[in-house]
Amino acid sequence: MPTGSLQDARRAVVTDRVLAGVAALLADGRVLTYANVAAAAEVPERTVYRHFPTRHDLMAAVVDWVNQRAGVQRATTGEQATENVRHVFTTFDEVAPVMRELMLAPEGLAARLENNDDRRAAALAIVDNDAPGLDDPTRRRTAAVVQLLTSAATWQTLRDYWDMDGTEAADTAAVALAMLLDGARHEATKTQLREGPRRRRPRTRSPRGDSR
Repeated sequence: MPTGSLQDARRAVVTDRVLAGVAALLADGRVLTYANVAAAAEVPERTVYRHFPTRHDLMAAVVDWVNQRAGVQRATTGEQATENVRHVFTTFDEVAPVMRELMLAPEGLAARLENNDDRRAAALAIVDNDAPGLDDPTRRRTAAVVQLLTSAATWQTLRDYWDMDGTEAADTAAVALAMLLDGARHEATKTQLREGPRRRRPRTRSPRGDSR
């Protein structure tokens, strides 16, 4: 095995160990500090710093770890988004203490925002596929709600305020998503009927009397 590949493999092993330590200490209700992470992962604290020099680096790695565990896929249709939510929300239940830290910690928010452009693009793609023809402001607002309904924030809110587990939260989000896109399709149809077919430009006549 080439040296580079061996180093990458070792780094991956240590990274997995550190992230498992993060999950373990948060599940125990302990504070997320480098010292606590090192103790939970059973590695020297300097090792944690070497792999994750800042808390932002650590939280970004935690976000990736959760996404990989949940098998997050990019959806381009409402049906795909619903399938994602059903799988992802139940996975969030399995790592609920980690998700809470990601939702509450400032570094967690910053880490989650790193892929926000991709998430916005995915939400817009869903709207364009399921409700084509919306005017730009309505398209943007509908996509914003699509992103919200498929986000960890919705899972967390339904868990905290309605005592829902991931399955029920996913069912709730799926119903809301279907109603949203049905309403968007209806709005797109009204817009198209209101605007009607575009007028064709009148054909002009040349001085010789033929049409151009």
